[in-house]
Amino acid sequence: MDVRDARDDDVRGFIECYRKIWESLRGILPDEYVEEVIEETDQPELADRIRTGIVAPERVILVAEEGGEIVGLAQGRTNRGGYSWLGFMGVSPENRRRGVGRGLLNEFIRISKQRECTKVSLDTAPCLKPAIKLYTEMGFIPEGYMRNHMHGLDLIFYSLFL
Repeated sequence: MDVRDARDDDVRGFIECYRKIWESLRGILPDEYVEEVIEETDQPELADRIRTGIVAPERVILVAEEGGEIVGLAQGRTNRGGYSWLGFMGVSPENRRRGVGRGLLNEFIRISKQRECTKVSLDTAPCLKPAIKLYTEMGFIPEGYMRNHMHGLDLIFYSLFL
């Protein structure tokens, strides 16, 4: 498995992987939320946003590739003031529990350090227990909780101090 920066020619595979990830979240996250995101994968604007993000200096868009297929992805940004935000990370269902998420997260942290960030933050839903397990194993600590946020979803905010 290779974790690397996304390239323009990855956009189609990125979207396919993103869709698989969200389809696997049916029945776990609120249905309305999941369906909204899945519908977004059919819109050409998503590919345009990914292409724009790939070249934006503050953005971090990563793919995990195995055998020519994108099996996981992560995207976020580094911000002024020394912190980075992991906005999304996921692994296709058939590739979970193989270290793909850990590899993506390690690379996001490495890039954050390289860009002189002192903190990596993210949020996740309490029902995503494998994600929470990974984040805590890697040293992230909970910093806050938001109840009944988007689509009634609760969120836990985690940070890793670098």
